[in-house]
Amino acid sequence: MPLYTVTARDASGRTINQVKDAPSVGDLVAELRRSGLTVIGVKSEGGSGGGGGPMAAPTEAQAVAKSQGSIFARKIKVSDMAAFCRQMSTMLRAGLSLLDSLETIAAEMDNPVFKSALESVMTDVEAGSKLSDGMRKYPAVFNALMCSMVEAGEVSGSLDTILEQLGQFFKRRHKLQSQIKAATAYPKFVGGFFILIVTGIFTFLVPQFADLFKQFGADLPFLTKVLILISNAIVHYYWITLPALGGAVAAFIFWRRTPAGAASWDRFILKTPLFGPLVLKSGVSRFTMTLSTLIRNGITLDQSLEITSKTLGNIVLEQTVLDARQKLIQGYSLYQALSESGVFPGLMTKMVRVGEDSGALPDMLGDVTEYYEDEVSSQVQAITSMIEPALIVGLGCVVLVVILGIYLPIFGLSRAAAKASAK
Repeated sequence: MPLYTVTARDASGRTINQVKDAPSVGDLVAELRRSGLTVIGVKSEGGSGGGGGPMAAPTEAQAVAKSQGSIFARKIKVSDMAAFCRQMSTMLRAGLSLLDSLETIAAEMDNPVFKSALESVMTDVEAGSKLSDGMRKYPAVFNALMCSMVEAGEVSGSLDTILEQLGQFFKRRHKLQSQIKAATAYPKFVGGFFILIVTGIFTFLVPQFADLFKQFGADLPFLTKVLILISNAIVHYYWITLPALGGAVAAFIFWRRTPAGAASWDRFILKTPLFGPLVLKSGVSRFTMTLSTLIRNGITLDQSLEITSKTLGNIVLEQTVLDARQKLIQGYSLYQALSESGVFPGLMTKMVRVGEDSGALPDMLGDVTEYYEDEVSSQVQAITSMIEPALIVGLGCVVLVVILGIYLPIFGLSRAAAKASAK
């Protein structure tokens, strides 16, 4: 049997390094957990990579990182992946072969990118490859989390159970994304309507009054001059204004996609009063949900942290998890590695500590996930209730400023006309 170098931690927090033989990485991890050890990393004696023999897949993180900015990566919806996992699990439990299950789902798949990837995976499976190996060729479709868990299911002989858990995982993740989208839908609509109304005012209403004021030679206050200046920029100099605005937006998008820009923007978002706590709680929920799912299915702790970091959607949180992984390898407990960052909430890190001490880390992470999912839901509703009146008040303020800018010169003309009549 192959030999593996194991790094684990016992209940007292002592780090243990051993060389053990086992049929596979999955069998070895299961045996160590039954002994009450927390597995940090497994490395084959042949040097197959840090984090777990066949499951280490040293190039996974690189492949996922490259695929994040690709067009194909944005076409696969979380809901599509959840449906795929549930369908695969149901068919395998019903007795269908792996190849027949893939063929049935691919035939009904509407997404062309997903369909093409499934057909290629079918070809690999038919040629004798493992399902996880076929999936790893398409990191834009099947991420590192899914590939690692599928391989764990293949090793343990519980692929149908693993796929069912993955389906539940993607379903909960889709629910979380839907809640956040729902929170921003109405503000986006009101914001678009706001821009449309303001543009109409400056395009059609203000120019008419500007001509009237010019005709009567009215003495314009500063506010009115500013409104007319904005109106002229929109109506008469649109060929300069529109490209300038488009260039500014394009420059921001380009800056946002650079590593430094993305890090600065994600750091700024975390510090904003309203959306910062929401992004953090959402990231914590994703982190604990993903980590719990991976650990529960035999993925080593260091590899689980590496995979989890790619699912958080925020570079600051991602780097924090990767730093925690390095500290974990150096001998820190997971609680120490996470709490020293100062990024994650104290409640989460304390629950992690309890989970490590009790040997029930996956269950404790699941409890944290449920708590923060409820927190995200509550904060989404709170933000929605605050943004709606704020946008309405903002629109009212803009309309009031425009009305004042238009009617102040009219009042001046009326007073001048009254004085002229009195004379």
